[in-house]
Amino acid sequence: MSEDRAAPRPAAIWAERALLRPGRAAAARETHISLAGDRIAEVRAAAPRTPDAIGGAGTLVLPALANAHDHGRGLKPSAHGVADDAVELWVPGTYTLPPLDPYLVAAVALGRMAESGVSAVMHCHLFRPPERLIAEAEAVARAARDIGVRVAFAAPLRDRHRLGYGDDDAILACMDPACRAAIAAQYQRPLPDAKDQIAAVAEIARRFGGDLFHVQFGPIGVEWCSNALLEAVAAESARTGLRVHMHLLESRTQREWADAAYPGGIVQHLDRVGLLSPRLAVAHGVWLRPDECALLAARGATVSVNATSNLRLRSGIAPMAAMRRARLGVALGMDALSLDDDDDMLRELRLAWRLHRGFGLEDVLDKAALFEAAMRRGPAMVTGESGFGTIEAGAPADLLLLDYAAMTADAVAEVCDETEMLLARATAEHVKALVVAGRLVVADGRLAGLDLGAAERALAEAARRHAPALAALQPTLGAYRDGLRRFYGGGGHRRERPR
Repeated sequence: MSEDRAAPRPAAIWAERALLRPGRAAAARETHISLAGDRIAEVRAAAPRTPDAIGGAGTLVLPALANAHDHGRGLKPSAHGVADDAVELWVPGTYTLPPLDPYLVAAVALGRMAESGVSAVMHCHLFRPPERLIAEAEAVARAARDIGVRVAFAAPLRDRHRLGYGDDDAILACMDPACRAAIAAQYQRPLPDAKDQIAAVAEIARRFGGDLFHVQFGPIGVEWCSNALLEAVAAESARTGLRVHMHLLESRTQREWADAAYPGGIVQHLDRVGLLSPRLAVAHGVWLRPDECALLAARGATVSVNATSNLRLRSGIAPMAAMRRARLGVALGMDALSLDDDDDMLRELRLAWRLHRGFGLEDVLDKAALFEAAMRRGPAMVTGESGFGTIEAGAPADLLLLDYAAMTADAVAEVCDETEMLLARATAEHVKALVVAGRLVVADGRLAGLDLGAAERALAEAARRHAPALAALQPTLGAYRDGLRRFYGGGGHRRERPR
């Protein structure tokens, strides 16, 4: 948030109900939370409300949520004609995103998340040449300040496989000959030198890194990164302490490619190049095997599970039971593909609970683990710091206030459990306030630092001006997708030379 219009710092919060240790303890009543700077100073239950406290009757307070994997898509792919499909066929459509103001794109995305209770976001930026990436990082950092949330900027890195999971020429050979030149011109663009990409990450960290903006290495995925690049990232992460965030085993097709390219195991390969450490977080992990979950856990890595995205992109359901058995650290993310394209993390929390809790009488995920993923592991991935996820003296002052009275207007309050009602009903519509690092980021359900509605309208209007160019790209995109279907359907990705 810009210094000239920084959000106020409330002195205290008073809530009729408080989940001080979500999933581990019943809600406290009439709780007074004193704040000092960016920390919680004191917590008193059964205390009267003081004049300087925000909140009030009908309010439920709990630790704020984190979105542990996202791409900051202020303009959703569906808004520029990209329908949900298998991730391999969906991604090419995202490359048709029209040129838009990167500040506006990031501000809209982060603003929506904040209004749904998100205080910390893992932002995986779209791939850009180094100079453009540095300029766009500045725009994202400025948007993060204006919204007021914590952001990890995962700077994207890649140096191979421009067209898909395999040799570019082999993939082009599967395309309609009449369209190959157009496909190559649109999608087979030169990649910057890996050293220049890594140098850009260091420059972004030097210029924009700070207390609320954390720069990380973002190798997009093993299928897009050479061994040399991954080894360089591992070495630089160990040297600088910068964390690493990357995609891993999102789809069945990726699993098949990985098994061919790394017959000794793709996670074991990441271990050999030095990437597995507590500084590493991976996204998706839908096709992880039990032994791979165990190795990630042994090295202290974390996985962001993205329930809705994995359903929308036909990837599957993450193996939560294997992750839990291995004691692998889990966080939750939206991947910019929330169920209703609204960036509502409270809805995502509910879906993750329904999908991963277990079926029948099987208990895979309990409430304590769910809230740990959403409120403790996620912020730790973003910031590299601990202490999140509880409301107690000394903890970070990242707090979410919900309109519990509205959420339970039809309920018999005496027999309803606050946690169950939260998981059954809470949405962004129930957010009253969000405090991040002691600052009031959302008040009365609206952002303090940005007119979100006006920003959304401006972004949509800017996108519509690119309608002719978007329409002109559709034949090339269709031909590219058809060729990818032939390549993957014919097993081309399974013929990658072993590494």
